[in-house]
Amino acid sequence: MKKNLITLVRLGLRIHSFFHLLEFLSAIYENAYITASIAFIAMALELSASYLIPKEHIHLKPLISEVHESCENEKHSLK
Repeated sequence: MKKNLITLVRLGLRIHSFFHLLEFLSAIYENAYITASIAFIAMALELSASYLIPKEHIHLKPLISEVHESCENEKHSLK
């Protein structure tokens, strides 16, 4: 349950970051540079948060990352 919730939170943060990217591009197109700066900062923070949720070992992948306690535990469970 906890792993599914963490995965859902990560996915939600990344999708929300995508909308900030669209907002950023729209603001640049409209020459609204202050709004673009705010959107870019929000996008960077949300993407960082999606990768840095604490106490988990993460293998970065484009949309959903692999999450487990450590690589050593994962290797032993595969045997």
